[in-house]
Amino acid sequence: MVKGNHQGQILRDHKKVGKKFIPPLMQLPNMKEMSFRDNTLPCLIWLSAIFLRNPDRQSVHYVIEFLVRCKDILDDDKSPALVFLNNFDKLTAEQKRRILDGIENQAVLNFLRESLVHQYHLLEDYPLDFLFEDYTYGVDKEEALEQLREDVSALLDRYTMHSTKVQTTAFVSMVATGKLFLSSAIDLPDFNSIFTVPDSEESKRVASFVRANINVGAGFQDAEGGENEWSKSFWSQCFDLEACS
Repeated sequence: MVKGNHQGQILRDHKKVGKKFIPPLMQLPNMKEMSFRDNTLPCLIWLSAIFLRNPDRQSVHYVIEFLVRCKDILDDDKSPALVFLNNFDKLTAEQKRRILDGIENQAVLNFLRESLVHQYHLLEDYPLDFLFEDYTYGVDKEEALEQLREDVSALLDRYTMHSTKVQTTAFVSMVATGKLFLSSAIDLPDFNSIFTVPDSEESKRVASFVRANINVGAGFQDAEGGENEWSKSFWSQCFDLEACS
């Protein structure tokens, strides 16, 4: 009985089409589904690295602060959702320079560099490479490769708690930066529950909601993490790196 009530809450805003339940955001016009692994995973790989090696609270805080700061610096309603790595490739060199110069909190910049230096070291045309300008570092290639393997493998199963934290943070960041607007008619779950009470029914509701909608939020007019050259390049580079290891 409890299970039935819980399922009803999760699916309350879904539209039934045949045997399928369509999540609220998929009911919007011009929406399309995409492969999480092929398209979205490479765009969220930076969040995977951050959550693997830092406390949840610190990870969420610095990621959201960084993305909100980017939004404020660019001050452009048409700028894409930068939680998806490929969207940094849509920015000009001047915009990237403004972001780097405009990060007033050095702790945020240090946090990002220390968490992501192995990806920067290994991957060509890394979308966040501008953050490492004039940054001196020492990285063992084999150790960096092992970390990248962990970043990928931890995100391959989007139903794990790690993947759910990444997807939830991405979803919330789009709302926080005004790239995603949620109707008051949607019965929203408590997103904090993923971190505060991960084994709760409310946490399961968050996980279901985010999984149903993250790819949709990532696909507005192919500008928020959908089909993109970065994802293709990422998987190609991963194949080459494994072949050489």
